[in-house]
Amino acid sequence: MTNHFGRACLLLLCLSVVGQAEAQDAGLYGKVMDPMASFVRVVSLEAPASVIGGTSVNSQQGISPYVNVEPGKVEISAGTRSSRVDVEPGSFYTLAVTASGARVFKDDVKNDPAKAQVYLYNLSDLDGVDLFVPAAKVAAVEAVPSGSSKDVALRAPLSLAFEIRKDGRALAPPFTIDLKRRSGYTVILSGTAGKYGPVVVENNLLQP
Repeated sequence: MTNHFGRACLLLLCLSVVGQAEAQDAGLYGKVMDPMASFVRVVSLEAPASVIGGTSVNSQQGISPYVNVEPGKVEISAGTRSSRVDVEPGSFYTLAVTASGARVFKDDVKNDPAKAQVYLYNLSDLDGVDLFVPAAKVAAVEAVPSGSSKDVALRAPLSLAFEIRKDGRALAPPFTIDLKRRSGYTVILSGTAGKYGPVVVENNLLQP
């Protein structure tokens, strides 16, 4: 099966379910926000909480909500580690804190009213991992290097099973995401030396 044919199958799979489902607007992207507002969150699978620009936040499975911050240099701490993120207006950032150090990702947040956005962050020691959709037999996100991230926008609402694969081999059991319109979902792959596993959460904003 060619890559183009596989992606066509994924599109048809999404469209067939969307046509049967009711609209489900939700979560992060359905909210009215200042287009120049900036947001930062922390991924730390070892720390249950973090401090972002002076605001204390608890994490869900090691992933904090996005916190509204002022543009400029934002001080962040998670556990015993401290970092600083240079924040631009109207931007979203993820600070991933791992045993090897901290890495900043600038997240490409879209606001398509008909789609959900899925992000794969590869915090493992493997290069070139895929976010695979078994039902369509195609990778939704391909060849994510170690220490990098990629994202994909998918039609919603839709309940879709995914696998994380390397060279066509699944690294962990499949997981299902119930995609909702105007929502975002984070998949974190972590692990080393043959032991890997995903963490999956829906993105959200810290509510005042």
